[in-house]
Amino acid sequence: MKKTSLCIMMLLLCKLSFSELVLNASNLSPSKNEDFNIEVSFLNEDKEKYTIEGIDNFDVFSKGSTNSYNSINGKTTSAKSDIYRVRAKSEGKFSLKVRTDKGEEKSIVIDVQKNETINSSLSNRFILKSIIPKNSFYFGEKIPYEEYFISGVRVSSLNIAKSPDFKEFSVKDMTPYSNNNYIQNTVDFNGKQGVQLTLFKGILQANNSGVKKLSSSNLKIGEPTRDFFYENTSYIGGEDIQIEIKALPSDAPHDFKGVVGTLNSLESWKTKEVNVGEAITLTLTLQGSGNLALIDNLPIEENINFNIFQNVKDYNEKIIDGKYFNEKIFEIAFIPKKSGIQKTPSINIPYFNTVSEKYEILNIKSEEIKVSGKSIETPIANQKDIQLTYDSPIDKNSEKNIKEIELNLLQIEKIPSKNNFKLFSVVIGFFALIEAIIIIVILSRGHVSKSKKR
Repeated sequence: MKKTSLCIMMLLLCKLSFSELVLNASNLSPSKNEDFNIEVSFLNEDKEKYTIEGIDNFDVFSKGSTNSYNSINGKTTSAKSDIYRVRAKSEGKFSLKVRTDKGEEKSIVIDVQKNETINSSLSNRFILKSIIPKNSFYFGEKIPYEEYFISGVRVSSLNIAKSPDFKEFSVKDMTPYSNNNYIQNTVDFNGKQGVQLTLFKGILQANNSGVKKLSSSNLKIGEPTRDFFYENTSYIGGEDIQIEIKALPSDAPHDFKGVVGTLNSLESWKTKEVNVGEAITLTLTLQGSGNLALIDNLPIEENINFNIFQNVKDYNEKIIDGKYFNEKIFEIAFIPKKSGIQKTPSINIPYFNTVSEKYEILNIKSEEIKVSGKSIETPIANQKDIQLTYDSPIDKNSEKNIKEIELNLLQIEKIPSKNNFKLFSVVIGFFALIEAIIIIVILSRGHVSKSKKR
């Protein structure tokens, strides 16, 4: 009896020696926006009922249970664990204590850091890079905005928890993709090789003047852990960006169409020698950061020496090295009415220069054209019969342009139209004459036959 009691006591002592209650956290210094795991494990014993004091300071997203067995040098260890996925509700230090029904206790302290601190530590692993060229723009100015995710560590998942919020801005999304995936590039990150993803690229325009705010994307990033089923989750981004939109000066020129930015031009003449009535073409390229989409037609004044047609050949806009750029290509056909040396009309385009911060005029100078042939004096009333002899894609279908331009062409000899009624009368008369001759011939034969009978 004594031996039996001694054996039971030894078994209990062995169990107490090798059994253990364990409380762990995957991150003891998370941020308020960072998910992490809390693990309660029972080593070499059955899982007991327990409570976790202080768990109310955290949001619990999920709970999972695992059983594991390890054997090292003939020694077997079992672990029965509960794993909680949590996120802190606020910043500060919080104590977590596990207490079983049998009185066992284990405790740890979780230090929830401020976002600035955690972002500083996260920036050594990955960052969200928001690019905007400046924080002050004029109303009507195009604003390029880009977002890049750069990582120097292995990432198991990346999700946009919240897309960028542009609030009081109109936006044109120009984000490039490759097979519906983000464009990836290799970059230098903190002195080592990293991966860069282009998350967003677009063009913004404020709806009115004043101080505006936009918010960058909020990213949820997962990093792999030893546990196959879980990952450490971090949140970055969601920062507010303040932009000042300044009102334009009130002394705008009369023909100002809202082009705000920088503006320059490139001119190309197909030839500078032409015959009267033939078209000579100017290819005019406007480019810069000014919003050229607002210019539908160039301000070209009417000219007594030329008929003038214009057409938009091409337009495109893009972001180059973080700056907005657009260009618009016009083709303008000048059709001279008189021979000799003729000057094309100049073109003046008003715009607000954001560099000099004042209204300016982009001047397209006139050109001297050598015109050969006889001057055109007589206008042709029917404009639909006009055919322009040039190869450029000029807008020939615009009734508005045709009506506003008087084209003088060479006088054409008038040819009287045919009188169909007279022609019909002649034909009828011809057939009547033939019919009369036939009748006379028949009557004559009848008279001859009667004479022979007599």
